[in-house]
Amino acid sequence: MVFIYKNGIIERIPKDERFLLIKPWSAGFWGDMHDVQSKLLLAEITNRHPIVFWGEDSLYSVGENYNSFEQYFFRVSDYSIGDVVSDKYTYYPPTWKFFNIFQREPTKGYSNGQFLYREFINFINCDTNVLVSDFWHPLSQYMPWIKEDHPAYGLSEDDVYRYIHKKYIKLQPDIVDEIEEFYHIHMATGPILAVHIRSGIKINEVPHLCELNAQYSQEIDSYLKDNPSSRIFLLTDDEEILEQYKQMYGDILIYTDCERKTVNDIELCIKSFPNRRRKGIDIIKDTYLACKCDHFIGNGHSQVSIAISRLKLWENERIKLLM
Repeated sequence: MVFIYKNGIIERIPKDERFLLIKPWSAGFWGDMHDVQSKLLLAEITNRHPIVFWGEDSLYSVGENYNSFEQYFFRVSDYSIGDVVSDKYTYYPPTWKFFNIFQREPTKGYSNGQFLYREFINFINCDTNVLVSDFWHPLSQYMPWIKEDHPAYGLSEDDVYRYIHKKYIKLQPDIVDEIEEFYHIHMATGPILAVHIRSGIKINEVPHLCELNAQYSQEIDSYLKDNPSSRIFLLTDDEEILEQYKQMYGDILIYTDCERKTVNDIELCIKSFPNRRRKGIDIIKDTYLACKCDHFIGNGHSQVSIAISRLKLWENERIKLLM
């Protein structure tokens, strides 16, 4: 039970009326998912019921007032956004009210180099009924608040991610079936090296991306020298990179049939793909298939590669993130 001072008297917020509503950060699929995992830890630390709602401000939104998170995953608790729409509830940050909770985020405001009311310590100490997460905080900020009796106490950051993911993140059955079907048809016999290469469009985020991408062929050839019977599972959203690697590695190259772009498709990159649910499934499918492989080479600046490194407990010699 949490006690708050309100209207001149001390009131109590019942445990069943303390929620954490996790809205999208809108920074790419695994960027949003890493924020979800961070906030699920926050929910456990602060004894709140978590609700994930990817509304119209999500890059993967398929309709107004529709929870696009549940296109891919089951609910993370027994509650939904409808349970936190009440004029009797208090909300934080104060820009959120019961009547705008479905909408795109209100203006956060900006002062002294920070968004107002979004400091992570305020999220720890908040005593409102509904805490609304509309801003990214790294999981590492919440880890010092894990108590000794918590299952994640003393774990590494990657292990905490795996704990949260295993506990809360459950794929929808049709996506599981699609992943398993592809794996059994194309990947059931190993060994297989998974390789994730970012599109050249991302050069604005990683200025040395071209130099980094040039390292892959040397890393792959070195791996194949020691593992001559191995095949390569390529993850990339760049059509030109796929064509280049098909020419280099021929029949040993495995890849999913997903919609890709070229470095000139800036408009498509910004506006996302026409079928937003399909775009998310393609990302999930490649990520989970990579985790079924024996070795992995990825980009240490990419949320996709970071997700692959965290979802599976890799032996050190079986994974390499290029920086």
